[in-house]
Amino acid sequence: MVTKVNAPFSEVSKGFNLKLFQFLLPPFRLAEIVRYQGQEPGDIVEMRFKLPFMGNWIVIIKESWLTPREYGFVDRGLRVPLGINYWAHTHRVVALSAESVFIVDEIEYESSWKWKDYLLYLPLLLMFASRKPLYRKFFQQIKS
Repeated sequence: MVTKVNAPFSEVSKGFNLKLFQFLLPPFRLAEIVRYQGQEPGDIVEMRFKLPFMGNWIVIIKESWLTPREYGFVDRGLRVPLGINYWAHTHRVVALSAESVFIVDEIEYESSWKWKDYLLYLPLLLMFASRKPLYRKFFQQIKS
């Protein structure tokens, strides 16, 4: 999932923090952040969903990088709901110009059954597609 955001690279890369993740939470207090250590290797992020089939979602940051034109980090699932056995989410901020970036969410996941992977595709796609306007709104607020 790729989202173009009209904000400088330095602001967007620094803006990937607890405040952004709280802003991206689902509406109606369906989830809360229980633990947030950051985006450096070894940091843990834990969310608790208030839906019976979701429970807690716990990831560990496995990798992070910063170059003059790209910032990113990879989280791997330690405990992931929906019967997902493998989860990797790569977050990237790629500079396009002095005033715009692409925010890229790359997801890899796998459950025990291939058919379940296909069934999860649309809900996961919708979940991450809903971030597109939120990213734009959040970073527009920072610029203002």
